[in-house]
Amino acid sequence: MTKKMIGPIVLIMLLLPVISAIGTYNINIENEEIQNLNIEDDLSIVIYKPPLSIGVNLDVTNNGGTTLNNVKWSFRSKASITGTGIFMKEKLQEGVIDEITPGEKVTIEFKPFNKDTKSPFGLGNLYMNASVDVNNISVRTQQRAVILGFFLIQYRDTYMDIKPKEAYERYLNDEFDLIIDVVGLDIYSLGHLPGAVNYVWADGTLNSKIPDLNSSWTYLVYCHTDPPSTASAQAIVNAGFDNVYRLEGNYGAWKNEGYPIET
Repeated sequence: MTKKMIGPIVLIMLLLPVISAIGTYNINIENEEIQNLNIEDDLSIVIYKPPLSIGVNLDVTNNGGTTLNNVKWSFRSKASITGTGIFMKEKLQEGVIDEITPGEKVTIEFKPFNKDTKSPFGLGNLYMNASVDVNNISVRTQQRAVILGFFLIQYRDTYMDIKPKEAYERYLNDEFDLIIDVVGLDIYSLGHLPGAVNYVWADGTLNSKIPDLNSSWTYLVYCHTDPPSTASAQAIVNAGFDNVYRLEGNYGAWKNEGYPIET
């Protein structure tokens, strides 16, 4: 780092608290029905950056009429695959809320010096994934932001990462309206998830198909490597779609778990 660069960098860091404190940024709450429970009505979670504060908050709200016990929460932050930047390490933090009474909102704060709920730290593009589980019901949400030190700015809606095990369970329950494989046709023909359509990312096929897709559907997107799958899932979200999942580990992770494939 040259001496000429030190001055601008110091100035930026001094301005960051001001920039990051402008407004409150919320992301969409996932809306779906699982086991006859309307998640949006009865249990909701949201990640947001509180004004005049560094770090990020996670609100868990019981909108139903019964008390919820042993509500498990988890929060993961990781660097964006498609963006450049330096991130210290992937963090997975978790805990249990003993009880949430009807109408109660529990706020979990992630701040730089919290012992159990430390704020993300790094430089570059960042994904934050939060999930809550109670009575075999799972609610999750994910957000993309730019992180500079402990400061989070430029929040954007994004897709939701999903592990192969959960994706398989949702597949068995017919919760995906469409599964999209964005790999090249020659590789797709060697093996793909059951029922997956092949809308190739690299040649622009996916982008040409997005206007014809139903924005109310739930989608699972994957490839054989991360960059095409993350870029494809984000492209669908950018078109105004709310329920978009990306398969973590892509096709290889699904196959390694022994889940069914088609050729």
